[in-house]
Amino acid sequence: MVGPTDKDVLVDVMRPLVPGLYDSLDQAFELAQQHFVEFDMTDPAYQPALHHLARAHSRRLLIEAGAAGRLGDWQVADPGPNVQVLLRNESLELRLLRPLGDEVPPPGPNRARQAYYTNLHDNLLGIRGSRLLGLVVVDPTSGEVLVRVVRPVGTWKFRSRAKIDIDFVLPRSVHTLESLEFIPTEDLEQGFLPFEVEGDEQEGEGDVGRE
Repeated sequence: MVGPTDKDVLVDVMRPLVPGLYDSLDQAFELAQQHFVEFDMTDPAYQPALHHLARAHSRRLLIEAGAAGRLGDWQVADPGPNVQVLLRNESLELRLLRPLGDEVPPPGPNRARQAYYTNLHDNLLGIRGSRLLGLVVVDPTSGEVLVRVVRPVGTWKFRSRAKIDIDFVLPRSVHTLESLEFIPTEDLEQGFLPFEVEGDEQEGEGDVGRE
């Protein structure tokens, strides 16, 4: 008997998360942007601080969404340093980060982050044991929040090729999520497993790393 594929598992576990996640992120960035506009802090130099404030609001709103049952079985973990936003579903984890332009941020010298990036847990538990990164970006034209999900499989230095084997934009629509097509390629050193949508649903994917 054939068991569920990695795609089936990810779609099943992400399905209940999508509405509450995007609602929380939308509200968080709106609140942060309102604050910076109110105090005339619209210069690009303030953008990093805006993202910090949005992250703090995101965590608060995600906790509220979880308490209301809008995140499925996902839970918000303890904040740790820098008010990190880490979501857990049993052994599966999703850490929300800000990308470095178009790049997946490297782990840096922090040993705990390096351990997270190596993804050793998936050797025993498969995709359910993965430690994923959710790269949160705001499209500069539409203002729409998007989350690019990647799975790191090693560590690398700044400006080096990212070691990832899963890379897809989490659709805002549950229906679109369920229609994703799994297409393996060999584009990256460690393999590249994007989820692509048939038809016109992919429009804008190339812009998700911009701010």
